[in-house]
Amino acid sequence: MDDHTPLRAPVPDAGRRPPLALRILVVVLGATALWWLLLPWVSGLLPQGSQVGPSRWATAVMVTALAVPLVWAARRYLDRRPWRGLWTAGPGGSVRPFLVGALAWALPGFAGIAGAWALGRMEIVPLLPAGELVVSVLMLACLVFLFEALPEELIFRGHLFRNLNASMSALAAVLVQAALFCLWGTALWVITHGWEVLGERAPLFAGMGIVLGCLRVVTGSLWACVGFHLVFQTAAQALMGGQLFAVGGGADAALLPFALPFVFGVLVAVLLTREEASWRARVPDPR
Repeated sequence: MDDHTPLRAPVPDAGRRPPLALRILVVVLGATALWWLLLPWVSGLLPQGSQVGPSRWATAVMVTALAVPLVWAARRYLDRRPWRGLWTAGPGGSVRPFLVGALAWALPGFAGIAGAWALGRMEIVPLLPAGELVVSVLMLACLVFLFEALPEELIFRGHLFRNLNASMSALAAVLVQAALFCLWGTALWVITHGWEVLGERAPLFAGMGIVLGCLRVVTGSLWACVGFHLVFQTAAQALMGGQLFAVGGGADAALLPFALPFVFGVLVAVLLTREEASWRARVPDPR
């Protein structure tokens, strides 16, 4: 071997990897332990503060710091495939699909919010001075990225979808990962808040799983899912959190504007991407 040849740890033998169901089960159980057991325990040790306070930063950093190694280890030792295979099904960078995903929510979502405000159905009042508000929204976006958008997408539209799509059609992979995401997310809310949230959370997680899975197919990139998730959760938490904005009309006024991206978001992504998605094809996951 030449002295200047970079050394890389070889990917473990691909011929002896566990069955698909076991690989998925391990990652889902690991995510459940992180969000259900470890996170509430750590949150209970920290003083609760604002949406962008120190306790929120601590938990957000912890989630990403544990979720990323979880998926990396699963990818290496269970999937026995390269890490880069999770992020995109084909060549291309990350910025463009991220922007496509962000715009897939932002264009219909903010258009709906503006329309509701113009028609007088929604009143939005900032609770902070302009400069402080901008900083707080940017900080909230960073927290959403670390706490939800990156780790959840890496697990479900990354690891789960990539493994499923190598074994079944893209459409079937979208439906299966959406069902797993709905079951996982709804179960966490029911465990922590009681059965009364079932009727609200189950449709939300199912809709998110389907739309985000479709974005993964349309764009071929995990970054599009991260962009959509980031803008959605930042807007929802900023407007509905009660610390940055006061929204007149309540949740009912925001229902239609926040539903529009889930109806038209995939169409926006198709128009921005202008690539034909293959819904029946399996995408190989080569070593």
